[in-house]
Amino acid sequence: LPIRVRAQSESAAKVAAWLAAHPRVEVVHYPGLPTHPGHALAKKQMRGFGGMVSFEVRGGFDAAHDVVAKVKLFTRATSLGGVESLIA
Repeated sequence: LPIRVRAQSESAAKVAAWLAAHPRVEVVHYPGLPTHPGHALAKKQMRGFGGMVSFEVRGGFDAAHDVVAKVKLFTRATSLGGVESLIA
């Protein structure tokens, strides 16, 4: 499990950095990014920053809806309590 969690955290950090540099992304919510408001605290409290990343698309609802409609790898879901990936 520790190896899996470390790999998830490393992958999430790469995805978050890629999203943060993307011109069509407004903001990325991931505590491992120095731009995250809780980064300093997370860095003190955590060895890794976890596997969950969320982001906001530039252009509001219509732009976000276009992204969701094109996604092929993630399951649309309504709860963070499940094991499936989410996109909303």
